[in-house]
Amino acid sequence: MSTASLTYESLSIPQEGSYIKRVILSCMIGNALEWYDFALYGYFATTIGQLFFPKFSSFASLMATFGIFAAGFIMRPLGGIIFGHIGDKMGRKNALLWSIYLMAIPTTMIGLLPTYEQVGWLAPLFLTLIRLAQGLSMGGEFTGSMIFVVEHADKGNRGLYGSWVVFSLLLGILVGSAVATSTCYLLSEDQLMAWGWRIPFLFSVAGGFMGAIMRRTINEPEQFVQAKKQHKEHFTPLTALFKNHSKTIFYVIIIEFSLSIGFYLIVTFINNFLTALLHFDKVASLMITTCSMVAMGMAILLSGRLSDKIGRKPLLIISTLGFVVFAYPLFRALEGSFIQALFAQMALAAIMGTFFAPLPATLVELFPMSVRYSGLSISHSLSMAIFGGSAPLIATALIQITGNNAAPALYLSGMCLISTSFLLFLKDRYKSELL
Repeated sequence: MSTASLTYESLSIPQEGSYIKRVILSCMIGNALEWYDFALYGYFATTIGQLFFPKFSSFASLMATFGIFAAGFIMRPLGGIIFGHIGDKMGRKNALLWSIYLMAIPTTMIGLLPTYEQVGWLAPLFLTLIRLAQGLSMGGEFTGSMIFVVEHADKGNRGLYGSWVVFSLLLGILVGSAVATSTCYLLSEDQLMAWGWRIPFLFSVAGGFMGAIMRRTINEPEQFVQAKKQHKEHFTPLTALFKNHSKTIFYVIIIEFSLSIGFYLIVTFINNFLTALLHFDKVASLMITTCSMVAMGMAILLSGRLSDKIGRKPLLIISTLGFVVFAYPLFRALEGSFIQALFAQMALAAIMGTFFAPLPATLVELFPMSVRYSGLSISHSLSMAIFGGSAPLIATALIQITGNNAAPALYLSGMCLISTSFLLFLKDRYKSELL
């Protein structure tokens, strides 16, 4: 029996006890940190655009800022390959430790960057390099977290425990929203532009430190320890993945349209859409976004629990159809009063939460243990890189071309219709043991 196996078994703690809670918490902290950073970048996109780019126009600066946002996603597939190999070959724990380091350090560095006025074109160059490093980390963190949690869970709780990983993403966004809102509320516009925007980014060093300590205290899933014993030394996860599971990678990319496009439109784009194009007050816009995240959180917890009772497939299909039918009228409602915009964004967020919660367990159940980290990281990263990172940029361009502020909803609805057609063929494995 291996040392790793003895260590795990010697804990003698049931799956429902304190150890599984510690596993979930360790993944939640790191995952929340990553999404705290991505949330901050989205919330301060308008400010960053003014500080790091020459002053052409507000629209051009916003496009440039979202362009760098998309650039960070280019590195995600490479991150998926690197962290996927580490996770399948060297262990889930090692991959998760390195991914949190690679996010915490660059996030802190954003808060220390000089502006365009100080160093000229070096400012957007440094910002781009940092976003690329963060994109590399994103290629392995979220998928690694959900794999680690779901592999530790018993069969009847995979959906619920996996949904807590999604919920941690939301916590990171909510903390980012709260910190951004407080910063905007407490400081004047001049103070915010001069130095105030840096403070939220500098806070991330504390979260990274806590997450790294937590992850050092947990062990590999027992299923992974046993499966690793059966692998030959020359086994290469990436080769086995593309040889035997390339169709599954393609399938995941398609069914994730609702996530990759919907999530970044709802969480990142709409906040800046409300301020830059609809001229909502910045604090009011952040309040709308924060309330919508609460609605998404409630939907996540309910949907995650339901997915263990009625299956993943019904919830995934219902939510994708929800976007197909309601995305356009809800986007139109964003152009109304504060109350109309608030309820419209909350409705969009609730649909997103219903889809997102069962996804970790669904994706983990699609790939076998030996190539799971690589399979999930690469497929999810490709989906995010191609469709997620470009979503705010495409949405902004669609509005500019058509003159219709609700044009992004048509893009979302059309792509969700494609996802729905593929989800009809999903084999729901919520009652089965992991492969």
